[in-house]
Amino acid sequence: MKKNISFSKYIIYFLITIILFLIAFIIGTVYTQKKYEKKLQNTQNELKILKQKIEKLQSQDKAPLLPEYYTKVPSEIADYQKSIIFPPKIEKDIEDKTIPLKKTKKPKLVIIIDDVSFKWQVNKIKAIPFKITPSFFPPSKRHPNTPIYAKTFSHYMIHLPFEAIHFSRPESNTLHIKDSYQTILKRIEYVKNLFPKAKFINNHTGSTFTSNKEAMIKLFRALKNENLGFVDSKTTPYSKSKEAQKIYNIPLFARNIFLDNKANTQYIQNQLKKAIKIAKKRGYAIAIGHPHPVTLATLKNSKELLKEIEVVYIDELLNDK
Repeated sequence: MKKNISFSKYIIYFLITIILFLIAFIIGTVYTQKKYEKKLQNTQNELKILKQKIEKLQSQDKAPLLPEYYTKVPSEIADYQKSIIFPPKIEKDIEDKTIPLKKTKKPKLVIIIDDVSFKWQVNKIKAIPFKITPSFFPPSKRHPNTPIYAKTFSHYMIHLPFEAIHFSRPESNTLHIKDSYQTILKRIEYVKNLFPKAKFINNHTGSTFTSNKEAMIKLFRALKNENLGFVDSKTTPYSKSKEAQKIYNIPLFARNIFLDNKANTQYIQNQLKKAIKIAKKRGYAIAIGHPHPVTLATLKNSKELLKEIEVVYIDELLNDK
């Protein structure tokens, strides 16, 4: 009888052990399942974020379809308009200050496209059947791939943001008149490293900066250090670029014409004709446009208009100075 009781106890202990083991197994399985589900959820969230980033980058590489994109006044033009106290006739004012080149067989025209940031702009610029000098923004969160796109061009410029009287949408790391020489030099070294083939920078906005002599002297000192020239976008009629060049003798050119003050084909072609007229009179001219679809499409279809002049890269003017 006692043996039966003892045996029954062992059976009960065994069963209890089995039950506890099963409970522990079930708890462990549930815990592992929840841990797996949490990990899976985290992975799915990461993939979702990555997909959103990819879609954002892809959307940046497509031409925008919003109507305001076609009618928005480019930053440099808006900056110029806000910087003028007594408005001059823009083209005449700048034309009279253009330094003639030595006589060549054909007048030369440089066409610069500012604000280049995205793949779709690069593709449209490359489709233009004559030489275009793209000016790339330094990389930022909004347009991170500009140095990659620049590598696909034999000639390009750096479009560097500077302090303006009015900022509608300032770029990151904009240089200001109160920046020290070391701050300016560090920025110039940084962009030169990213865009090693560049021989010139030009200013994005900059009506405040370029009209400040001390700031321009600091800038030209830094440009001299990095063997870079300056193309003055002329976002103010009060630019001090010539005063700075007298101290640091770097290559200096200035815009003659903005092509797309108005975003329509007829206006852009008329501006192009004005640039050609200046080139014939002075030996060369510099026109600046922006990567609006209408600007790039108009240029693509303007080869016949340019048959009496030679369209060159900005670098090629250096050989004629």
